[in-house]
Amino acid sequence: MIVLWFEATIRRPFKGARCGMASTRLGHRQVACEIRIRGGCMMKDRLLRRGACALALALAAGMTLAACAKPAGDVVASYDGVATVLQASLPQKPSVDDYEAQNAVLDENRLDQSFLDRLSAFSYDSAPVVLADDSKPNENYSPVSLYYALAMTQAGAAGSTQDEIAALLGSPDVAGTARQCGNLLRLFAADQHSNVTLANSVWMRPDEQFKQGFVDAMRDQFYASLFQTDFGTPEADRAMGQWIADNTQGTIAPVFKTQEQQLISLINTVYFKSEWAKAFDEKTTESGTFSAKSGDLAADFMVQRLDKPQEIRVTDAYTRASLDFADGSKMTFVLPSEGSSAPALLGDSAALKEAFTAESTGEAFVTYRVPKFAFDSSYDLIPSLEKLGVRTAFSDRADFSNLTDTPAFVSSVKQESHIGLDENGVEASAYTKVDIMEMSALPDPALVGELDFNLNRPFLYEIRSKQGVVLFVGVCGDPSAAK
Repeated sequence: MIVLWFEATIRRPFKGARCGMASTRLGHRQVACEIRIRGGCMMKDRLLRRGACALALALAAGMTLAACAKPAGDVVASYDGVATVLQASLPQKPSVDDYEAQNAVLDENRLDQSFLDRLSAFSYDSAPVVLADDSKPNENYSPVSLYYALAMTQAGAAGSTQDEIAALLGSPDVAGTARQCGNLLRLFAADQHSNVTLANSVWMRPDEQFKQGFVDAMRDQFYASLFQTDFGTPEADRAMGQWIADNTQGTIAPVFKTQEQQLISLINTVYFKSEWAKAFDEKTTESGTFSAKSGDLAADFMVQRLDKPQEIRVTDAYTRASLDFADGSKMTFVLPSEGSSAPALLGDSAALKEAFTAESTGEAFVTYRVPKFAFDSSYDLIPSLEKLGVRTAFSDRADFSNLTDTPAFVSSVKQESHIGLDENGVEASAYTKVDIMEMSALPDPALVGELDFNLNRPFLYEIRSKQGVVLFVGVCGDPSAAK
């Protein structure tokens, strides 16, 4: 028997709480979880129901046997009414001059080209579906955030439920996908110059028993912080919203209303902030007219001519040019031709991929005229996922037996995002949240010379990390709608 000792500082005890002992069977080992609360008892009665203890499961996963040994470091509640089971700790960045350590990180966490290709395919297959509502002038979607949330969900799925998610993610190798997601997380975390931050968290109902393999994957590959909380309470709603705000630097602060029947919530956040490789001069920003679908609008245009020729792509359908960020990432703009439109390019995944990734048709000295903008987006992603082939997870045929023995289904998949662009650079963020509930709840010739790249009508954009990961894809159809 492994005895786990848990001690936490709780700012606000649950009403009517009590302390006690709980035990759960982890694989073939019997685990006893002794819960001691410093400053007040917090666990509700239902913590001890069904002979299950998610806390014991999470702490026991992968832990070395040590009779009566205390795990390294006390667990401290970060949010009122919520117990932190495990606080994620990504690898430390090697020092700037420790090239040996930097190379070791690269060698140990190599990204398979097939994984990057799958991420790219997922981005261009899903974006036309998610961004299909052309009644919204501005939209900002994060493919990589949805990919990570689905990869975490896939780790708990089985049977046709897992097969459908795997088909969308591009590989039947669930462990391999998790391992590559872990490699990308470690590369972002270790990169001295990266301005991309990915974070994951898992929010578990205290009285539910979760499978060890699932918890191991969340901890070892997704570096997820694990929390246990009573869904359907103000404490749970506030804590989840605050965690997202904390991991998006306050750019997103969602308000949730969870339900008591929820078993678990899986959350991914992505945060990007970088300066332009060459900042725009505020003195050159000028007022101009943006030809929106609703009519001409006034907008502030940043103006800059780069000293070096830039790769561009010019076709009958669009013109494309990119701007580099200081961290090696880049933002690509696709301006539809007068006879085309952003919805036309978004309507076909092959056309969208070509617009952003096809080879350049030449080089030119580009004068950029880019409108300043900032806006938020919100998506209910279940309809989009159903169109993309993921259906069983949302039905009474869902199989999440690699997560829990309790019949369960995905009740909600939501993404919210933010983007802001000005003379200094870009700040963009997103979260994707998956809720799982008890089943009972149910080319032309190359252009030479000069290019006046005037983004004065609806255009598409993409932000891509230097590793080639599509972080954000969006449409700007009304820069005047900035907050």
